[in-house]
Amino acid sequence: MSGDRVHYLWRDPSVARSFRTAISLHSHTRQSKESLGFIPRYAKTIPGLSGLVQAQERKYERVHGTQLDFDNAWWTPPLSPREAYELERNQIEQQLSLKALVSLTDHDDIEAPMHLHVLSEMNEVPISVEWTVPYGASFFHVGVHNLPSKHAHATMEVLTAFTASPDETRLRGVFEMLAGYRSTLIVLNHPLWDEPGIGTDAHRALLNRFVANYRPYLHAAELNGLRSWNENATVAQFSKEIGLPLISGGDRHGCEPNANVNLTNASTFPEFVDEVRNNKL
Repeated sequence: MSGDRVHYLWRDPSVARSFRTAISLHSHTRQSKESLGFIPRYAKTIPGLSGLVQAQERKYERVHGTQLDFDNAWWTPPLSPREAYELERNQIEQQLSLKALVSLTDHDDIEAPMHLHVLSEMNEVPISVEWTVPYGASFFHVGVHNLPSKHAHATMEVLTAFTASPDETRLRGVFEMLAGYRSTLIVLNHPLWDEPGIGTDAHRALLNRFVANYRPYLHAAELNGLRSWNENATVAQFSKEIGLPLISGGDRHGCEPNANVNLTNASTFPEFVDEVRNNKL
């Protein structure tokens, strides 16, 4: 993507020639704990699978004497922080021949970029996170990219505390803190994904209320590399309606690099943040 425009590399292999840099946003490492809470809900939509899941739930209860709680179960992606970083960087450098900037965003955890900062050649990797924001009967995922290193751990403590014990009276203050970091980018990730399954209408109503209250602190909406084209097209329209730029986030969890990246002439991550925050795309 560049300037809200979606380019397809397989249609025009020369598209990258007009740009200096490609930026990979939103991908995960083994530091990320991925909830399994979706399994029972999705199993119900697949003939035969629901019965298999229920059989395993009964077996678990017989063996352990308690019900299997999918909401508190999780899995971790396979790649280490360095492997994930190099996967994204290599795709950009080898396929696009551009400078690569990579922002890794594990769920509610900044240890991946902090580990990379130990390496002198990676001390400018953005310190980023996919923050879970409980809201009403649901939650939203917010990409927080490029936290200032000297405030990163203290900021993460604030975000973690809110996720663990949400109180909307405190949420504006948290967003004000994040937006006050002038080189930090705040992205509303996959905004139309009803991940907890409260229903499309209920999710959209919550999203509208969330944006009405916190739009001044959001810098972009995400075109997500793992969501359907129909959903992303609706997100694109939604972003226009609320006046947010649309940027790419791949949401990689496995061993294939992100499906979409951002094309820019910015040479550093703070320059890219400035482009997005100040409508210079």
